Amino acid sequence: MSDSEGNDAEDRVIIEQMLLKIEEVFVYRIPPMRSADGHRAEDWNLAKPLATCSLIVVRRDNNLCINIMAERPKPGAPAGAMENYEFAQSNIRVDLTNPSHKIEHWVNPVVDSSRYFALRIKDSKTGREAFIGVGFRERTDATNLRMSIEDYINSLKREDKAAALHKKFEESLSLGDQSSKDGGHDADGENLPIAKSSLTLKEGEKLHINIKNKRVNPNIKNKRV
Repeated sequence: MSDSEGNDAEDRVIIEQMLLKIEEVFVYRIPPMRSADGHRAEDWNLAKPLATCSLIVVRRDNNLCINIMAERPKPGAPAGAMENYEFAQSNIRVDLTNPSHKIEHWVNPVVDSSRYFALRIKDSKTGREAFIGVGFRERTDATNLRMSIEDYINSLKREDKAAALHKKFEESLSLGDQSSKDGGHDADGENLPIAKSSLTLKEGEKLHINIKNKRVNPNIKNKRV
């Protein structure tokens, strides 16, 4: 790696934005789907969750991270002291142009409840992926999770649209510069479309407008009042 590449990597800024934090989420070990209809919360033994954790949703660049956080006794600390640790994480990267990278690849609402979801997680050490179940006591918490995911997807759509408009604008500038160099014609002598930027006056240029005088009909005499 060259020094310039290393500096680029060091200078790259990663933007993080916390979208949601929920203090209580139930985590379940879930069986495979029984049918193609989807996961069912009734199969999860809801009375006995695997763990009770908290949930944090963070956007990191174009990724959406759903972090499941739990507590455990803090080593070497007095009795009763606890520390937070990452119980599980779903690292979501939606690609609007790739059907296999839709949000449903990572997050699936169950078909029999509005408060439970199947969440795809990945072990950072082994790379192994699996689904776990997450559920909420309050329906508003589940709604907030849905809205956070929708905000993430909508922001990706807006950013893609803005990038396409910017690219189109840059192409129009390039086309205008080339048109000016070629005298407004392409290699075959055809007229090139003029970009808006080429219509602006350069420094020192003047615009002259000739306005013809209106001709008066000599046969029409002014009338006195």
